[in-house]
Order: sequence, then structure tokens, then C-alpha cells
Amino acid sequence: MRRSRDDIIGDILEAIDSNINRISSIMKYVNLSASLAKKYLSMLNEDGLIQEINGEYKLTEKGRKVLEQFRNMRKIELELATIIYEVRKELSVNEKKDQVSHS
Repeated sequence: MRRSRDDIIGDILEAIDSNINRISSIMKYVNLSASLAKKYLSMLNEDGLIQEINGEYKLTEKGRKVLEQFRNMRKIELELATIIYEVRKELSVNEKKDQVSHS
């Protein structure tokens, strides 16, 4: 499954927050080509989310806030996926009961 732009950005911010802060390490951690990694890092730098200091990337305060929002978003997505799974499971059980009672 293809990752969204937001997923890639979130993964890069997570990597940098985990002290994975050199481009080659970020590329491996986030599974990006060199050209894509450079593109995203440049964009995040221009947006003020990260800064490069002596070849290492660091989160800015703005970057930390955005990372926290990504973490909250992922937590909510996981909770929603769990709810959807439980509802579908319940519907499936009820559907099977209905099929048995109509037999």
C-alpha cells in the first residue's frame, strides 16, 4: 500500500525525534530514495519544521508541535480502525444468526 504524503512527513519527523538525523539514516528508516528524502527534508526545512545543523537534522519547536499532532492523528486513526473492526465483526455475527434462524 502506498503511503500518503502525510505518512511520510510523520515518519521523517518521528525519525528525527528519535535522533535518526543524518540523511542516509533517515532514508533507511523511512524507506525513501535519496531524491525523495532530499525533497521532503528541503520542504520540511523551508516550512520551519526542521533545521539542518552540521549535516544533522533537528526538530524545531514548530516541528515538535506538528509531530505531536501526527501522533494524536495516528492514535485516533487506530482507535477508529478498532471501532470499525468491532462493528463489522458484530454485524457479521448478527448476519450469521439471521441466516441460521431463517434456515
